[in-house]
Amino acid sequence: MKGPNHRLATATLPIMKETARELRRLLELRSTRNHQIQDVLLSDPAAAIAVFRELRQARPGACEQVTDTAHAVSLIGLDPFRRLLDKLPEIESGRNEKTRMRGPETAYSQAAHAAFYAGALADRGGNAGNREIPTAALLQNPAILALWSTEPESALRASNAVRDGVPANNAFSAELGEPLEQANQRLARAWAFPRLAKQAMGDWDDFNPRPQMVKLADGLAQTTAASWQHEDKETLTALLSEFLDLSRDQATAWLHQRATDAARKLSKLDYPLPGFELIFMPGEIEDEEDDHDIPVFGAPRPRQTAKETSPAGDLHSTMADVMRRIREQTGSERVIFAMLNQDRSRLRTRLALGGKPADGLRKLDLDLGQKNLFTALIAKPQSVWLNRQNAKTYEGYL
Repeated sequence: MKGPNHRLATATLPIMKETARELRRLLELRSTRNHQIQDVLLSDPAAAIAVFRELRQARPGACEQVTDTAHAVSLIGLDPFRRLLDKLPEIESGRNEKTRMRGPETAYSQAAHAAFYAGALADRGGNAGNREIPTAALLQNPAILALWSTEPESALRASNAVRDGVPANNAFSAELGEPLEQANQRLARAWAFPRLAKQAMGDWDDFNPRPQMVKLADGLAQTTAASWQHEDKETLTALLSEFLDLSRDQATAWLHQRATDAARKLSKLDYPLPGFELIFMPGEIEDEEDDHDIPVFGAPRPRQTAKETSPAGDLHSTMADVMRRIREQTGSERVIFAMLNQDRSRLRTRLALGGKPADGLRKLDLDLGQKNLFTALIAKPQSVWLNRQNAKTYEGYL
C-alpha cells in the first residue's frame, strides 16, 4: 500500500442540499428542539461529522461525554450551529442524474441506512428512543466519505469494485493506501467521534450488545447497498436472525420491511434507496389471468371484485397490483415496469404483466446513449400513444 492519505483528516465534507434546507427551516422556528435537529442529522453523515468537529474546537474533550448529535448541538449552541451550517459546502441536488455517475450520495445513503437499521435494532432490543446507537452507526465509515470528498475518482473505482463483488474492505483499502479499518479509526480520533462510534470500530466484547448492534446495522447497510443478492447477505441474515431471535425467513422479512421504511424516510434526499430495489424480487409478475380474459384492445375490461390490498411493505405485490389496475383501466394487453440501471445508462424491464414468455417487451434492455423514443420520454416526463395514424412520426425513434 502507498501509505495513509493525510488529506482525509482536513477534508470538509459537503452536506446534502435538502439537509441544509431543512435545518435552516427548523432554526427559523422558535419551537424547534435539539431532538428535531438530530432527526435531520441522522440522515446525513457529513452534517453529523461537522457537528462533532465543531464541538472539538469549541469544547475540547467533550466527545468523551457526548453520546449523540442532540447533546453535541446543545453544547455548541444554536447560533454557532447556524454559523457552522452557513460555512458547509452543499452537494448539488440531482447531480448524479446529470452525470450518470455514482457519487458520494452512495456512501451517505449507506451511512443513513446504517443509522436507521441501528435505531430499529435498538428499539427491538429494548432501547427505544436511544440515539447513541444510530449515531455511532452513522459514523462507522468516515474514510469512505472523506475519500469521496478528496479523491472522487478513487472512491468511484472502489465503489464499482464493491458492486462487482469485491469486499468493501479490500476495495477501499486499495484506494486509501491503508486498511479501511485503520483509516476509519484514525479519522474517528481526529474528528472527535463519540465513544461508542470509536468502540464499534475496534475490538469489543462480544457480550456487549451496543457495539454489536452498531456493527450489525453497518454490515446490513453496506451489503444491501451493494446488492440484495450479495454473497455476504446470508451470513448477515444469520447474525440478524440470532440477534432478533427469529427464523431466517422472519429476519429477512424484518430487514425488507426496515429497508422499505428507510426508503420512505430518506426519499426526499438524493440517495440511492435499496428498499425500492425490492420490487425487482423475485422477478417478473406471473400473469394470473387466462388469455381469454384479455379483451380486444380498446374495449373496457369487465370490473372484478376488489382484491384485498397488499401490505404496504410488500413492494413487489404493491407494484403487481398497480400494474393490474393499469391494464384493467386502459384495456391494454401488456404492461411493463421498466427502470434505469444504477448509472442510468440503460433502461430495462423489471416487471411484466401479460404477453407471452418470449415477448420482446419482457426482455427490454435499451442503451440510453443512443437517441430513441425512450430517451426523449426520460428527458421530459410525458406520455405517448403510438397508433397507426402517428406511426410514421415515431418510426425513426423505434
